[in-house]
Amino acid sequence: MTTPLPDGLVDYLIARDAQRADAVTQFLGRLTDREHTLLSDIAVMGYVRGSMHPAGEPQPKRTPVLSEIVSACLDLPDLYPATAAVSEQVTTTKLEYFVVVRQPDGTWEQASSSSTDTAYIQRQLALMQANNPDWECRINWLATTLTTGPIPRIVPATTTPAPAAG
Repeated sequence: MTTPLPDGLVDYLIARDAQRADAVTQFLGRLTDREHTLLSDIAVMGYVRGSMHPAGEPQPKRTPVLSEIVSACLDLPDLYPATAAVSEQVTTTKLEYFVVVRQPDGTWEQASSSSTDTAYIQRQLALMQANNPDWECRINWLATTLTTGPIPRIVPATTTPAPAAG
């Protein structure tokens, strides 16, 4: 005989399930189509490889699992095109710095030009603080990532069946 869970605990567990589902939805919504498709390729292959793992055998550590899964995806480029396309893509990241000033309403506004030269921005910050001692200033940064290369077949988060050829 089992004892039923208290109503308060059941309500808590239901609320936590909803919070987790919402967190997953928000996470996936922040991904680009490329990131979503890569994650999907890897997750599906991870599931496939995991289901093939012998019962009772110890689970390998994270790095060997990731290597095995990426290798399996690369071996089947027609099934995992986003993963296969990565080898032909070039990704560059540009990091720029700039000075921001807190406005009376609490927001921060850019108050200097952007630069990749951190020494230049440090000087801009020092100059702004010296000329305006009552202002609250800080340095912010912006990372711009650009990926170029062939466009892989992107699988959208929700798929709609294609119309039948007639």
